[in-house]
Amino acid sequence: MSPRSEPPLATRELVERSYLPLSRGGSISWWRLASSAVLVVGVLYAAATIGRMYTRKYYVFLADYIRWSPPVSPQTPIHVFFLFVDHFEPSHDQARVRRWSSRYRALAARHRDRDGRPPQHTWFYPGEQSDPGIMTVLGDFTRDGLGEVELHHHHRFESEQTLRVKLETAIAEFQRMGFLKTVDGQTHFGFVHGNSGLDNSNGPALCGVPTELGLLRSLGAFGDFTFPSVYLDSQPPFVNAIYAAKDDDQPKSYALRLPLSTLSDGSADLMMFQGPLVFALTWNPAHLFFDLDDGNVHPSVPASPARVDRWVRAGVHVPQRPDWVFVKIFTHGVSSDEDEDVTVGASFDAALSHLERRYNDGRYVLHYVTAREAYNLARSAAEGATGDPGPYFDRPIPRYQADGPRLSPSLGTN
Repeated sequence: MSPRSEPPLATRELVERSYLPLSRGGSISWWRLASSAVLVVGVLYAAATIGRMYTRKYYVFLADYIRWSPPVSPQTPIHVFFLFVDHFEPSHDQARVRRWSSRYRALAARHRDRDGRPPQHTWFYPGEQSDPGIMTVLGDFTRDGLGEVELHHHHRFESEQTLRVKLETAIAEFQRMGFLKTVDGQTHFGFVHGNSGLDNSNGPALCGVPTELGLLRSLGAFGDFTFPSVYLDSQPPFVNAIYAAKDDDQPKSYALRLPLSTLSDGSADLMMFQGPLVFALTWNPAHLFFDLDDGNVHPSVPASPARVDRWVRAGVHVPQRPDWVFVKIFTHGVSSDEDEDVTVGASFDAALSHLERRYNDGRYVLHYVTAREAYNLARSAAEGATGDPGPYFDRPIPRYQADGPRLSPSLGTN
């Protein structure tokens, strides 16, 4: 046998396999290369998506999101109730509040809902930041029919006893301005928890009281308007829902969803009033081509017509009335110059204009409401309210003593 004889068959097959990228004609098999590249990209994208969902805690609510689907109402018109929840934290900066006030009045003067009512702002003002000058400005707003004031509070490492004292002190200060006290002399308020730590859900460094729902109810709270709180453990395991919650001795009692009827019979403590939470496609590769819209209006994500459509499409409603859609968005309106601009500047102005054009056309009917009014409407819907929502704005929780006419004097009152 010659030294240069043919190699064994197994060796020849191994050599041939090493040249698989070549077609029979000797050229590169682009289809195979492309298939391999797509597979690699797909694996990397899946890994990045899973990593993003884990680090941002999407898993807290993802199962319910998969089950959720936007409502399809067989009824028309569809009433859209728009409420703007402001975690209003001026840190005693009266000059900023006065400037914001002037800009907000100019913005509100350009917009009206179906009834001719201007946009309603609900100022959840921090009880631990009480400032007489700022509260006077807010009182001017409420008397002019531009919104209502509710309670916001930051606290850490509290016990139920120490927190009760702090909340009672804050409530008393607010009520001297006519806030949190209804025209029948009763104490009622909506609540937003500082840093989204309701019921010790993010640990004692942001709360400390795992019996907070019951405490709030005993002081006069009717509902919580904190959520959604994406990226945090405090996020409820439900999306786009309005439901009732009952306190227990464990943190995050509101992780058990109860029907709103349990508020009527007293077996639940608070209404949990969530805002929209929807995934949306984007062309931004840094976001992996999808965003999560949680209704937060802030400098990096200002309001826009596209976001308005998402918020309405989320279809937050009470099961008994799919034709009553609630859009609760939130902001930190005076925390910085940039926050101020996105709540009273051009982008929000354009978003309101789109809201009024598209969702007040006969098929849709637009209503600007406060947090208290939204609570009343949701309760009424759960209890079988029929017809136009007008009769249900002020029951079961009446108007506050600080409130002026529902419409500005130039447009009449009701």
